[in-house]
Amino acid sequence: MAVNRRVQFVGEVCKRQVSDGQERCYSRAKRPRHSSCESTTTAKKKTMTETDEMSPGDKEEVSTSTSQSPQSFENVFCSICGDKATGKHYGALSCDGCKGFFRRTIRKHHSYVCRFGEKCQVDKAKRNSCRRCRFDLCLRKGMRRDAVQTERDRIRPLNSIINGIIPDDPLLDTLIRAEASTRELRTTVITKTAEARKQATTVDVTDSMNQQLTLMVEWAKVLEGFKRVDNATQVALLRHFSAQHLVMCAAFRSIHLSDAVWLTNETCLHKDSPKIPDMNRVAERIIDQVTNPMRQLHMNEIEYIALKAIAFFDPLAKGISSESYSDVEEMRQRILESFERHVRFVSPYRDMPLRFANLLLLLPPMLAISRDLVEDVQLAKLFGLASIDNLMLELMLPNEGKHSSSSDNKSTSPLTCHQ
Repeated sequence: MAVNRRVQFVGEVCKRQVSDGQERCYSRAKRPRHSSCESTTTAKKKTMTETDEMSPGDKEEVSTSTSQSPQSFENVFCSICGDKATGKHYGALSCDGCKGFFRRTIRKHHSYVCRFGEKCQVDKAKRNSCRRCRFDLCLRKGMRRDAVQTERDRIRPLNSIINGIIPDDPLLDTLIRAEASTRELRTTVITKTAEARKQATTVDVTDSMNQQLTLMVEWAKVLEGFKRVDNATQVALLRHFSAQHLVMCAAFRSIHLSDAVWLTNETCLHKDSPKIPDMNRVAERIIDQVTNPMRQLHMNEIEYIALKAIAFFDPLAKGISSESYSDVEEMRQRILESFERHVRFVSPYRDMPLRFANLLLLLPPMLAISRDLVEDVQLAKLFGLASIDNLMLELMLPNEGKHSSSSDNKSTSPLTCHQ
């Protein structure tokens, strides 16, 4: 009897355990388990829909990048320059910078020339120094021409570039388009720091200057007035304007800051920081004499672009040939007339007294600050405080550059360095 009772008790316990297990399984089955699955399915459907609308070159990129999670590229580097890779683009593991460079080269049919026997080092720091060697390396690492889609990227609408103000003047419109075209290069030329708006170091300052000078050369090559003059005059204009370009860009970029200059690589040069005393002195003058007046005059981007072109086409620049003097002077007069019409009749602040004259009065302090900047660069090179590349030498310190003895020679032109 005792044995039978024990067997009966064990049987009842087993029944209860089985019943409890079934209830737990049933409750789990009733839970909504589709949240993650549905989101994954929805994402896949969305990706498939978007992929159907893409060209074959883009489909390859999407399939490659979606097949691997973002975490899979955390420790993978670009096979061209060594920067952090963002995926497999056009057949090779690469960063967004090299991807964009290769795409633009193919679409716009660019051809580059290397001045150093096609043996240039291509890495994150020097990838913009020689485009021929960089493009050749892209091909060697597996990037394919046929993977690049044939249609061109559309330049952003001009009203998004110029804060909603569209000029009626054809010359100003041409200058704005030139500015827009060079902005396409910013993602490949400008290397941003990991920490936005951190305190700039000497390396950050020189890197930003190198990048801005590269963009300046590309901007000048788009200008019709620049194309019409001879090579000697082109070099003279670039050299005369290079330091002013650095001052003007830094000043306008910092128009919403009160105590620092915001550089293109997202670092800030504070005027009271002890790290770079000489550069801080320049930064303080930029803020007080250029940025603050720009802010007080409500300077917009059209006016900034026009004033930059006025400063660039300076007939008094040293080295301008006698044949091109009248062309440079005429171009400057035309820009001045268009600039004045815009300020007096189109600008929202056209009723501000003497605004046109005060905008032009920004030019003398920019020129004076640029001369101090050249002296600081010269001292930095003399004492080995900063790395000065060849383009900066040719533009800002032509008398100390390797090829300064024959400025009329086309091979020594800053333009040929970037073709």
